[in-house]
Amino acid sequence: MILRTIELPIELTNNNTGRTHHFGRSASQRKKYERIIRAKFGQQVPFTSKVEIVVQRVLAARQRLWDYSSILRGNWKEIEDALVACGFLHDDGPEYVGMCIGDQDAETRLTSEGGLVRVYFLDAGTLNARVVLCDG
Repeated sequence: MILRTIELPIELTNNNTGRTHHFGRSASQRKKYERIIRAKFGQQVPFTSKVEIVVQRVLAARQRLWDYSSILRGNWKEIEDALVACGFLHDDGPEYVGMCIGDQDAETRLTSEGGLVRVYFLDAGTLNARVVLCDG
């Protein structure tokens, strides 16, 4: 069951240029995302139970679909950390987030140059991927 859906005016990146061992850039990105999220939603009260997350990249005009393995590899970690800082989650560790998967929405096609991120918070067990993996 979907507990909550939010849309963030943040464009997911796939960081095809790679990451470095310098954390200054990612820390400043997280703070920037935190300001954006806090301005839109204020401080939240964390979910009381474990959740699963679907991160949906909503494409803008003229953007192409990515390989699905690229959806969570870019700036999602900084966005997730900002969601923790704004109180959506107690923490992003396995005690609080059971699973996180990426998806893309090319149907909506925003008219702006930049896309957005739609985040679905679901009850733990909703995705049932572990059931499929363990029974297979």
